Amino acid sequence: MRKRAGLTLAELLIGVFALAIAAGLLCYGVHAKRDEAMRIRCRNSLNQLAKGMATYVPDCADNRFYPWPAARPGCGTKASPDFGGAEWLTMLYWTKIIPDPGVYICPMSPDENGEGTKLGSEGCPGGKPLPEDAVSYASLGDRSVGIYLVSKMEKAAAYATSKLAIRDDFPPNEPMMCDDTEGAVNHGRARSMNVLFFDSHVEYWTHTRVDLETGVGRGDLCALRN
Repeated sequence: MRKRAGLTLAELLIGVFALAIAAGLLCYGVHAKRDEAMRIRCRNSLNQLAKGMATYVPDCADNRFYPWPAARPGCGTKASPDFGGAEWLTMLYWTKIIPDPGVYICPMSPDENGEGTKLGSEGCPGGKPLPEDAVSYASLGDRSVGIYLVSKMEKAAAYATSKLAIRDDFPPNEPMMCDDTEGAVNHGRARSMNVLFFDSHVEYWTHTRVDLETGVGRGDLCALRN
């Protein structure tokens, strides 16, 4: 019998197919590891912001969460009254409690703050609310406390637009901050987000728990704003 000189077409196709599967699994594993690393970095940023709030509240806010900080340029003034969750988080940058601009950017987001130039130094740059890509996280803002009181504590609807201060006694299971989901989805292939609670634990929510395109300001995250 003559020895076969090479592979048949079927064997060659099977070999190519096997290599393709192996390459796909390897690629998936690399992407999964990278996504996991970015989620960890995002969670660490949220934890840093929470620690910054724990410093800010007693030192600068008379032990109250989310007051109406009218003294900052461009925010909380009659000319520019908007003061959302992004602006509140940036108070930590303006007061030098968290001076690293990278902390305010989620690694899974396309947002960028120009290494701090879009955050301003002492208040909102240009006397306007922050640019959309300056902060990647949502938090309680100027109307959030009122919205929380109406939706979660069944207070009168008049509270919804109130600029209220509240003692730092939010329930520990109440969301304090999360990845920003306003506008385009910015959470990569995983379609997921980190949510930080007032007891400082972080939960990882997927699209089965929250609509990642409209999650902020709705449902469990009703009081959070960017």
